[in-house]
Amino acid sequence: MSDALDTLIVAGADVQAPAGLRVRNYRDPEVTHFAGRDRTGRVVNELILHETVTRSVASTVKVLLKRKLGVQLIVGPDGEVTQHGDLAHDRLAHAGGHNGPSVGIEVVNPYYPKYASAKLPWKRTIDAPWAHEQRYVVPTPEQAEATAQLVQLLTSGTVDGLSIPRAWRGISGARLAMSRISDSDQRVPGVYAHTYFHHADGAWLALYAWLRLEAGMPECIAYEEAIRRATGVRRHVDLSDVIAQAVV
Repeated sequence: MSDALDTLIVAGADVQAPAGLRVRNYRDPEVTHFAGRDRTGRVVNELILHETVTRSVASTVKVLLKRKLGVQLIVGPDGEVTQHGDLAHDRLAHAGGHNGPSVGIEVVNPYYPKYASAKLPWKRTIDAPWAHEQRYVVPTPEQAEATAQLVQLLTSGTVDGLSIPRAWRGISGARLAMSRISDSDQRVPGVYAHTYFHHADGAWLALYAWLRLEAGMPECIAYEEAIRRATGVRRHVDLSDVIAQAVV
């Protein structure tokens, strides 16, 4: 079962996961391989960040199967990634009109404070006017970092079968969207939060990944900065100070 560990399957080939990122792919009999449609030969150039409103990988898989949906990657509470479809060849139902050219990353998160508890690994909740019901349970540090590592790899331009640019669809000028964007229905290559075109999830993860990959912040600093910048804002996070420092 060694070929199920620490590798991602892309266009039928094994791609080594980044150091420190724990991955189990669907060659592991305990990892569900979602049924989808074959998109071999099609361009895959979008990456969609989701959150689940569940509290475990098992319950996430159960819900997706019940709804006849699927996603290529799930990030568990401890940051372990399970792969449920070939990133290039399996077209899965997770993002409406964006299903055809996209890879979906689903991060297990209760999202709503009413579904969290002190016994669960999610420890931070913030006031978030951009979020549904205006309060938001923040993903664990391990989940945030695993997501950023996946974004970094899948937008690196080095993975055969994927053509996802590191273009942040929510960025306009010096602001990052935390909710809908105006041209979200268009299939434009890049990295999306699910909330840009549907539901209310993924925006905080996009913010963390941007701070890690574009601003170059260390993990712990990026985590606290993402929490601070997302707290109390309505539609956008201002990144002008970070962008100015990067230019200098």
